[in-house]
Amino acid sequence: MKENYYDKAMSYDQMHKALKRVCRNVRWKDSVVGFEWNGPANICKLQDEVAGGRYVISEYQHFKVWEPKERDITATRIRDRLVQMSFCEAGLLEDITEHFIHDNCACQPGKGVDFALDRMTAHLRRYYQKHGNEGWALKCDIHHYFPETPHETAKAAMKKRIRDPEALKMVEQVIDSFEGDKGIGLGSQFAQLIELAVLDDLDHYIKEKLRVKHYIRYMDDFVLIHEDKEFLRRCLAEIRARVKALGLQLNQKTTMYPLRQGVKFLQWRFIVTDTGRILRIMPAKKTKRIRKRLKRLVEKEKAGEFPPGTAQQSFESWRANARRGDTKRIVRNMAAYYSGLKGVCNGIDRNARKVAQG
Repeated sequence: MKENYYDKAMSYDQMHKALKRVCRNVRWKDSVVGFEWNGPANICKLQDEVAGGRYVISEYQHFKVWEPKERDITATRIRDRLVQMSFCEAGLLEDITEHFIHDNCACQPGKGVDFALDRMTAHLRRYYQKHGNEGWALKCDIHHYFPETPHETAKAAMKKRIRDPEALKMVEQVIDSFEGDKGIGLGSQFAQLIELAVLDDLDHYIKEKLRVKHYIRYMDDFVLIHEDKEFLRRCLAEIRARVKALGLQLNQKTTMYPLRQGVKFLQWRFIVTDTGRILRIMPAKKTKRIRKRLKRLVEKEKAGEFPPGTAQQSFESWRANARRGDTKRIVRNMAAYYSGLKGVCNGIDRNARKVAQG
């Protein structure tokens, strides 16, 4: 790969291509439609600002999401997402991720939740072939990973990986755009890549120095599997020290437990049976949560507070996630429950019954 890709990132063709990408699936927003409608003029304006050193990142939008858990989101404006996407596609993404381990699973082309779940299944299957289902799992999680990441730690990770000095300046500008001397806002492509890279050295240490064969990470959630409990205790001490050196710390959810209890990863529990079958079990609390949510949404639909189809959309989203695991009975029961909730709502209960039957 060419070391300098700044010129390509700021070319009109590259930025126009990036504009189409950032507008995908969000054209229902008036601001996005307006920006894309005046795309050529907006691209030229951004080119002039960046080339003249006048480019300033717009004020962020802040909001919360509550699924799968409460998170503070720092949303990037479309003009800034366009610049970031253009740099990533021109070479920045390849620069940062080039030496990532295979089991660094989040926010990369060809990877994501499904990839991570499949990799966990593969690790457990290979472990069983050699050790059976006796062993230990060490599950680690970083305390407030995005909000607590020191800016200097983030910049050091970027300097080590980004070869284009102009691209590095752009990433450092994004890091400095977040208030204070720590905290990377969750909500932009640069932020995700930065946080993936912050723990990359730890990944290599675990795999290459500690020699942990069965290791997988999804952002700040990572799992080590080994037959020796004392070995994992030593690994935990080493991990704590290295995480502390980054200005971070493990949270209280970090724990070690017998493999027979099942491995918790990305809100699923992986069970290794005596016969070697790997089951993906959905926690009961997730089922209870969606039941309450569906009931509330149906009630609000009937009261006219939410548009028709809101509950159906929520149910379909839950069902798509549930089908990632061994959940046929759970999905069937939930479909029947949802059908009962819909009652006499015209037409919608028929959709739920079709789901229950198929």
